[in-house]
Amino acid sequence: MADGEETGQLKEIFQKWDRDGSGDISVAELTRVLTKLNPQLDEAGCQKMFSQMDVNSDGSVQYGEFINWLTGKDGSYQGAKAAIMMDQKRAGGKGADAARKAKLRAKYAKLDKNGDGKLDFVEVYDFLQKRYPNMTLPDLRFLYNCADKSHDGILDFYELLDVMMSVPAQKADPKAKAAKPTQHPLSMAIMRKDARDDIEAALAKENQDHEEWLKKVNEMSEMMQGFKDEEKRHKEFRDAHAKVMREHYAKTGQLAI
Repeated sequence: MADGEETGQLKEIFQKWDRDGSGDISVAELTRVLTKLNPQLDEAGCQKMFSQMDVNSDGSVQYGEFINWLTGKDGSYQGAKAAIMMDQKRAGGKGADAARKAKLRAKYAKLDKNGDGKLDFVEVYDFLQKRYPNMTLPDLRFLYNCADKSHDGILDFYELLDVMMSVPAQKADPKAKAAKPTQHPLSMAIMRKDARDDIEAALAKENQDHEEWLKKVNEMSEMMQGFKDEEKRHKEFRDAHAKVMREHYAKTGQLAI
């Protein structure tokens, strides 16, 4: 995206949020927009996000503060920032052509494990985690909630398409995974019991994948004990370990340690 185009989009977002045209955003204006975008985000969560934007603590967010926050690369509120940009692009009506939609629909069909034509968070979690490796689980859940325009707790094809077309895929950044806060800033957006259940199921699956990987490594180590030649044993172990690592990454999108 060209700098001019991006600047124009950011200015449009600010003007849309500044409902009274005062030249700044109040906490009430921010809350109105964010809770419409994601009804699971409560007022306390909006206030916390507002406080991070309001750098000079004067009780309102000026244009410069808003742009610095939205374009910041500090790792906080990644899900919210991505969702805000997605909503703006979605409003702009820029969609994919027929060929691109057909290709994406094929990918969607693979994600729909139970074949009901809809995606719940557990079904789409692996895909989102691989596509956005620098986002934590609450970030991904926030983005998922915002993509769910009908707010029925599931995504249809076109809602998923909004995410894929509006939020560019990320390259894994090791530093992004290293600095996870104890209390994630978007954790307050996960309020409903079904949302918490989805999170717990996704975490359980992640733990299961890790246990399966450890089991393979242990089995591989035991198998290596049968080699008498030290050099051959080292080579076999290295090749087998590399294979297990590739399989684990292909399945989970995570680099096992």
